[in-house]
Order: sequence, then C-alpha cells, then structure tokens
Amino acid sequence: GLAVARAMALRGAAVTVLEQADAIREVGAGLQISPNGAAVLRALGLGGALEAASVRASAVVLRDGLDGAAVLRMDLARMRPDQGWHFVHRADLIALLEQGAREAGVEMRLLQKVEAVDLAGERPVAVTEQGGRVEADLMIGADGLHSSARIALNGKVAPFFTHQVAWRAVVPGDVSDPAEAEDYRQHIGHELEGAGGLPGTYPFTHARSHANLRINTFLHRLVQPAHRERFVNDFDALADEYGLSTEEKELIAERRWIEMIRRGVSFFVLEKMAAVLGVPNPAVYAAFRGETLEQFLATRKLPLTYSVAGGSKANLMDQN
Repeated sequence: GLAVARAMALRGAAVTVLEQADAIREVGAGLQISPNGAAVLRALGLGGALEAASVRASAVVLRDGLDGAAVLRMDLARMRPDQGWHFVHRADLIALLEQGAREAGVEMRLLQKVEAVDLAGERPVAVTEQGGRVEADLMIGADGLHSSARIALNGKVAPFFTHQVAWRAVVPGDVSDPAEAEDYRQHIGHELEGAGGLPGTYPFTHARSHANLRINTFLHRLVQPAHRERFVNDFDALADEYGLSTEEKELIAERRWIEMIRRGVSFFVLEKMAAVLGVPNPAVYAAFRGETLEQFLATRKLPLTYSVAGGSKANLMDQN
C-alpha cells in the first residue's frame, strides 16, 4: 500500500492512506527482497534507503532436512554481482516505505479502520468505524486478510488455512567469526531434526537430489517455450534426447504425481508440468490423496482451482 501510494503521488496524484492503527508500524521478521523487488524500489527512488536498511546476500544455501548438510550453494555475490538479493527486517522496510510516501506528499490518516467499501455510487466510498465516509476517484485495497475491499468486490468468504507455512527470521551474527557461523549452522540443523518423520513428508535429501537431477532438469526446462512445445508434441523423442529412463518416462506420461514426489521430483517442477498439460494445482493435490478433483474440492472451504499457468491456458482452466 505504501509503495503504490508513493508511486502514484510521484506521478501527480493526490493520495490518502487510511491506516487503522495509531501508527504505521510492523513487527514480523525477516524478508528477502529479490532483484526484481529491488528494481521496483530503485524506480521509486528508494534504492539508497534499501541499501542502508538491508544486508546483501552473499549466497543461498540449501540444506539436507535430515542432517543439515549443505546440498547446494548458489554464490550470488560472484555469479550475479549486479543483482543484489537483500535481507531486511519487515519493520525496517515498512519504515522506509512510510518515509518515502510522506516525502512524496501522501496524506496519512491514522485510526481510520475501514469497515466497509460502498460501490453503489459512481465513485467508491470507504466507510470507517467512526462513521466517516471517504470518497475517491480510485480506491486501492491493500488491507490484508480481512479486506473490506475484497468483500465489496467478491462477497464475504471466510479465510482458511492452506496448510502451507513459512518460517522467516533475521539472525544477528558476525559472519567473519567462523565459530559463530558454525554455531548458527548447527542450530539450523537442530531446528529441522525429525522433519523426515512427519506423515506425508518426503525430505529432498542430497542423495535424492543427485539421483533425480536428470528428471528434475528435464521438467524444469519447461520454462523454455521450445522445450514446452516438444514436451507436448514430441515427448518420446525429447525424453530420449535427455536420457530419461523407461521408468522416468512412464512416471511423466502417466502423470503419477505422488510417485514422482516420493521418488524425489521437486514439487515446483511438477507445477510447471501440470501447467503445461492444463492441469490445475488442486487436481495434482487430489491425486496425491488418491481422490478425484471433485472429492478434493469438497473438502475445501472455498472450492477454487488455480495454476502457475498464465494467459489463455489459465483462462481455459478457469472455464473448466
């Protein structure tokens, strides 16, 4: 919300932000700002503020979930020195965005909880808890989980747990001290102990990653248009060129989703495969559980389908 407020104010719009709290603040934990996100902040004139508030990543390390051993290290500082990955505390990011919005002339109104958005007239109206009505030519709802703007557009739908969880943190430490760095690595490994014993969990171990590099590489290249075209229209010849085994070819051709997961195929490349084939994500989840799509959707509070596909293919899935 603060980012778009600054962007619009810089282009001459009169912008007002309605904030329900008595101050603009954020607790939260750590965030990673990718090069794309950093490019947006630079375009907003906040690149210097980001550099001052963040730490540039030197590398990303993937670790074995069972023993904490390093599986892969991506040396970002060496391979992409011109594309910084920034680690920043959420509160620091909010603070620099707030300052940027105020400097651009954005009006901040605090203690303005929006209870409803009235779309009955020609212009949208935000109705506040105090009974006030704020009218605008353009209203942007950046109001989170319990969004009044979303309810006005799509009706009231109760939020539900997606069963996807991410833990984020910024850990203070002196990376120049080898002993301290090793302590943190040991701590990370300790936090993951026992993860492989959870029902339905298939740890992507170093050995499993190495054993399935060929099939994962083959599916990951579905991001390339020419590879996608041959995958759909000339699968056997393409698979033979990549040296896929008979078993690997059958797993893909027969869409044996859960068997591929158990074998060690990354879920993220399965998403790409499903998108290419026109299969929505919930249909894959249903197959994981041995259910039809209809059976799976019946267990959801909101029976919707979605995919990582885009354009006309995504529209076609929505229609189906």
